[in-house]
Amino acid sequence: MKAYFIDKFGIENIEMRDVKEPSTAKGFVKVNPVMAGINPLDYNVIAGKVLYGINPMPHIPGSEILAIVSEDSGKFRKGDRVVVYNRIYDGTCEYCISGREYLCSNGGIYGVVSNGGFAETLLIKEENLYMVPDTISDEVAVSFPIAAMTPYHALKEAGARAGQTLMVYGAAGNTGIFAIQLANMMGLNVFAVSSKAYLDEYGARETFPAEKIPEDFKADIVINPLGGELFSKSLTHVQRRGKLITFGVMNGRDTTIDIGRIYTNEISIIGSTGGSRQDMRELIDLASGRKLKVKTDKIFQFDQLKDALVYFGKPRDGRVLIRF
Repeated sequence: MKAYFIDKFGIENIEMRDVKEPSTAKGFVKVNPVMAGINPLDYNVIAGKVLYGINPMPHIPGSEILAIVSEDSGKFRKGDRVVVYNRIYDGTCEYCISGREYLCSNGGIYGVVSNGGFAETLLIKEENLYMVPDTISDEVAVSFPIAAMTPYHALKEAGARAGQTLMVYGAAGNTGIFAIQLANMMGLNVFAVSSKAYLDEYGARETFPAEKIPEDFKADIVINPLGGELFSKSLTHVQRRGKLITFGVMNGRDTTIDIGRIYTNEISIIGSTGGSRQDMRELIDLASGRKLKVKTDKIFQFDQLKDALVYFGKPRDGRVLIRF
């Protein structure tokens, strides 16, 4: 089979190789990917910008995978359409036992602490696979592990409820598009921060460029996946006793904030990452009954992965996906 490896970091260093197909093992299911998503995590793993350990090396990246089961195994049958829950966990630590597998003390992210999905055949733990109904498009389904589940989990962590006001920074990005739609399904009033004018098509009531947000605009919940200098600005738009959620650092890891604004207004800052297996089940159920959309910029073929990564690193408008 063919798979993509990095021996050393750098987008220019990823290369396709012929390797032996993995052997069947008890508790695991052999699958063939049909689509993969490229996301900031994958890009930064390959570029060498992820701060935690990459294992093994040489390494196969890829953390968002939609696949077809290639042979009967356990509860799955050949031809089943499945998405990979991309957290590695042992099921024994306090976080796993409490249903927060994504925080496993002995785990990590598939495609980071283990070889990932940029390969023609994969061997995946049975409990990490979830059936996807045919009513859900490939483009949406492949987005479940990161682009969709990240904002879904974050909204749950913030206790989002119908009638609240939500402001989403980076609203046209991978996670932003889904944050808008999922919050609408939950009954929130959603306002987008973006230079793009089309976000009303996804459910935004109004879209503000970052430099033109009304000074007196306040939201019960603000999502900021960007980090950096916009983190401090986003704090100014959080309502008293409101919540600011962060789950990314695309614009930098460092910022300066007004601590006084936090405690005098009883603002909560919530860090959120990934999501649980329960989140994945809920997300699939939610998407099965309601129409989720994803904005796709370009779909590349598997043998064009390096070109896709270069393309991802440039200004774009929508998801970059890989078709196997």
